Amino acid sequence: MIEALTLLLLFGALLYRTGIGLLTVGIVSALTSAFFFIYFLSPKALWGGMVAGAMIFLGAVTMVVHVVTVPHGFFTARPITAIVQTVDRRIDKTLLVVQDTQYKKDLQVTIHSQNTFLPGDGVKVFGTMQMPTDFVTDTGRMFSYQSYMQSKSIVGLMPAASVSMISSGNFSIVRTATTLRFYIADVFKKYISFPIDGLVSGILVGYQGGIPTWMQDLFRTTGVLHVVVLSGENITLLAIFLSLLLRPLPFHLRSVLTACAIVLVVLISGTGVSAVRAGIMGVIALSAGMTRRNYIPFRALTISVLFFFFYSPETLFVDPGFHLSVLATIFMIVVLPKVQPIFYFLPEKYAIRELAILAICVPLFMLPYTMYFSGMVPLASPFANILMAIVTPLMMLLGASVLAVSWIAPIAQVCGILVSFIGNCVIGLLKVLNTLPQLNTPPLAWWGVIGIYILFFSIVFRFEIKQFWYELRSLL
Repeated sequence: MIEALTLLLLFGALLYRTGIGLLTVGIVSALTSAFFFIYFLSPKALWGGMVAGAMIFLGAVTMVVHVVTVPHGFFTARPITAIVQTVDRRIDKTLLVVQDTQYKKDLQVTIHSQNTFLPGDGVKVFGTMQMPTDFVTDTGRMFSYQSYMQSKSIVGLMPAASVSMISSGNFSIVRTATTLRFYIADVFKKYISFPIDGLVSGILVGYQGGIPTWMQDLFRTTGVLHVVVLSGENITLLAIFLSLLLRPLPFHLRSVLTACAIVLVVLISGTGVSAVRAGIMGVIALSAGMTRRNYIPFRALTISVLFFFFYSPETLFVDPGFHLSVLATIFMIVVLPKVQPIFYFLPEKYAIRELAILAICVPLFMLPYTMYFSGMVPLASPFANILMAIVTPLMMLLGASVLAVSWIAPIAQVCGILVSFIGNCVIGLLKVLNTLPQLNTPPLAWWGVIGIYILFFSIVFRFEIKQFWYELRSLL
């Protein structure tokens, strides 16, 4: 039932976001309530309709509450006293998100150095501030950059700023996690050759500050950029490694330690949307095991969507990372079991069947969204994803080994040489795959993407939808 209520919330939010006012959304909510009562004709249906209508209206109200407003005078030329919120260190620059202490609004500041700022530090910022503006990507698609930044509560940009320290911050979880992230990246930089150190940092903890632009482009054009962002696959592998390592411990203690490790890794990664989504689902799975309840992956995914909806509803509509993460998870949870019987002729040994399904079906399932977002379909994607599915666990294990033995330099160097060799081989193979052509698809509007997925799920899950409707009728 929580899944249906979530869909109603999102429907209300979508109505408001398309420009429909609260009054009209309220009318739609009232009509929905009336439909339930007229169709089912029971007292329970009256209450059920009221709940359904309330969810639609609540979705629109949530969007209103989270509208980011810019105070008058915020963009005037002035020195800014601010508190550092997040630090994103790159090879040639550092991106700081700071909160203006005068207006209590966030802005993103770019400094072309690697100063050692940390969350909580008080700083003085000098530079020219500007508003985020939408832009056309290299593939000709319009990207709603302003909405994307506002989904992260960022209302202004300083592309080239001068930042000076005023005061050092106090202890906080975010500050500690950021320090650990930089420490891990520096350990890899010491023992693993460039740029493989950046690749391992991305795979293990989602830190992309050591990945050069050409490598990001290579991973993007071969369809495996998701590998260097902490995702559900990385969280699952982490949980498996920890369960094997902590096997001698009691079950409940092992589960608690694994959950704490997942939360810590999500914090270290910088709490990106895919990492947080995967972390929420992972903790729910562990909690279900501890309380001896059935773990329902789709319900866990729904809870993670609800978390983002009430924290930052705009994320659900403008963040490509969130869209790709949720679509990939939906495929693994609900579509994969439907597809598996079609590939019965392939052996399950060594995960051959699963790899073949992922290589063939995932790009097809993602195609409508690809047509909307970029229009580029790399033919290398299936082969590159199979390669990374095989190599990623090994690189995670070796990267963790480098961290574990970093205090023993000779052993760490041996592990570093091994992971550098494997990483360079992977880069070489990706460069070969990158020679395959890329298909350009025609553009598809957002409503076309939603329509295609609704049609797809209506056909593939028609029996499940009928069963849900029968159960609803019996309940009301």
